[in-house]
Amino acid sequence: MIPVARQEEPEDFNEKVRVPGQKFLRNNSHPNSKQFQHRNYWTHIREDLYRLYQNICAYTGEWIPVTSVSVDHFIPKSIEPQSAYEWDNYRLTTDKMNNVKGNNTGLIDPFEVKTGWFVLDVPSCYIKPWTALSGDSKKKVQYTIEILKLNSNERTNKRHGIIQDYISNNITFDFLRRRYPYIACELERQSLRENIGDYFKLTISSSQIKPLANIRPGVYATRMKNG
Repeated sequence: MIPVARQEEPEDFNEKVRVPGQKFLRNNSHPNSKQFQHRNYWTHIREDLYRLYQNICAYTGEWIPVTSVSVDHFIPKSIEPQSAYEWDNYRLTTDKMNNVKGNNTGLIDPFEVKTGWFVLDVPSCYIKPWTALSGDSKKKVQYTIEILKLNSNERTNKRHGIIQDYISNNITFDFLRRRYPYIACELERQSLRENIGDYFKLTISSSQIKPLANIRPGVYATRMKNG
């Protein structure tokens, strides 16, 4: 996770989301999930959220395709219904990550996180709390990592693959900045941009370079080019 700059709400947000949402809440102060599904006015500004937050997931710091966009309510609407139709409560993410986060609270807010709080460990590609954080802050970062499953095999393998693509010159650092800003930020912050390859063991054969985490080099660059 990297800092996310809060963006101003779209000019037509009030008309599309807040006004009809508040009208609904006046008659249903504590809607259930099914009732919310029929009044999901936040979906009307999904494309605005995607554009204004530059297509980057607030929780993973990775580019997401428009087909996977989901509007996360940082404070779950089941807990605080009055925030369900408020722009400042929305975070750009994917359908999958939204489901993983669920109704959990107490996570670090991407609007409040500071650079370096979520450390990318090299070469494991695990994410760890910054050791200099205070006790409570460190616990909160660790809790966020666990709830969002940021160290699942899927996510660590993906980070391995992306970095291996960079080491193998399949993607440029500018590409990393655009599509995987969390990784780019950590490589720069840790002064690893030029020598990251020294930390990774590559098995070179006549046909391909095999990365550490069984991810084929080029797979992420190819997906991006094709997408």
